[in-house]
This record gives sequence, C-alpha cells and structure tokens, in this order.
Amino acid sequence: MKLGFFYFKLLFLSTIRNIPALFFTLIFPPLMLLLFAHQWEGKNALGAVIIFFNYSVQTVALMLLGMGVTQEKNSDWAKYLRTLPVGIKPMIMGRIFHTIALSFINLVTLSFVALFILKLPLPIGNLFYFGFIALAGSIPMALLGMTIGYAANPESSRSIFTLLNLLLLFGSFALPSVGFFGILREFVPTYQWSQISFSHINSEINPTTPLLWLGGYSILFILLFKKVYSRSLKKT
Repeated sequence: MKLGFFYFKLLFLSTIRNIPALFFTLIFPPLMLLLFAHQWEGKNALGAVIIFFNYSVQTVALMLLGMGVTQEKNSDWAKYLRTLPVGIKPMIMGRIFHTIALSFINLVTLSFVALFILKLPLPIGNLFYFGFIALAGSIPMALLGMTIGYAANPESSRSIFTLLNLLLLFGSFALPSVGFFGILREFVPTYQWSQISFSHINSEINPTTPLLWLGGYSILFILLFKKVYSRSLKKT
C-alpha cells in the first residue's frame, strides 16, 4: 500500500507540472459544459450532468493516463523502476489513485460550473450519486487506458486515444436504440456506465445489468493489461 501511494505521489507531482495535462484536467471539461450547456436549456439537465461527469472522468482515466503511459514506458526512469524488486500491483494502485484524484478535481469544477455559473436546478444528492458512479467508472477506464498505452507506440498514441475518447463519448448516449446500433451500444462500456447513473432518475432502468457489464469489463481489462504489460517487459 505504501509503495502504491508513493507511486501516486510521483505521478501527481509530475502531472501538476505538465501544462497540457492541467488543461485536460482542470479547464477542458468545465469549458465543454459552458459551451454546450445551452443545448439542455429547459430539457434534461440531469442527463447533461451525467454525460459530462462521465466524460470528464473518461478523459482523465483513458486519454490522459493512456498517453502518459505511452510516453513514459520507454523512458530511462521507467526502465529503472522495472529493475526494482517490486511487483505490478503497487504500480497499478498508484496509477488508479492518481486517476481518481484528478477525476475528483474535474467533478468538483464541473459541479461548481453547473450550480453557480449555469445555475442548473440540480439536487445536491443527485450530484453526489453521479459523482460516485463517475469515479467508480474511472477504474475500468484507467485499466483500458494503461492497456492501450503499453500496447501503442508514442507516434500513434495521441491519434488513437483522441479517436477512442470521442467514440466512447458518443457511444454513451448518441447511438439509436433500435436495429443494429441498438444491439451494438449494449457492448459499449461507456453506455453501460451511463445507464447506472440514469437508473437513479429513471425507475424503468435496472442498474443490475450495467453493473454486471462494467464489472465484466473491469476483469477483462485487468487480464489484458497484465498480458500487455508482461509482453512489454520482455521487449525491454
């Protein structure tokens, strides 16, 4: 546990010294909410908050973390860490703690914008619930980001993560509910993630099914990450 927190401290200090990382963490999500909030005037404000809460966490857990892993994995510092008699668990714990901390900062800034700048009629209890589900979803997103980060090369990682981040965003709410796309969206992790939050405001949605999907994806991403990480160790 101590090694996990030590790794988290290293990552957090590195992030706050990185201006692009701070932009994605502190500025980009609330800026997006400010730019597109007018789309939900007089409509489903809670639905908008759910989408932006999850998307802000997804941007940190998947895109920011994944690109950081890709850039770091071949550095001299990373190669040195691999020579130490430390298993993979402290590194995973440190990265997940780091992701949750940055995601929490995102959620606080989004809540401030929604309540005090846009003055959306949002019950505080719902904000806490949506925030908790968003933070819980950061774990499978972080595992997916680390898996792709170790598998991708630095030259293509930015394009891969940017495209995947957008696809997962629109897959969470924009796919039709009928036909082929209605079947396809059931396999989209971010759709199941958003359904857990929507079940809180829509009694017709059963939260058990999306919870099982998200739990299954978490296990799958852990297995894939361990395989990809072990392969990267053999290359070095």
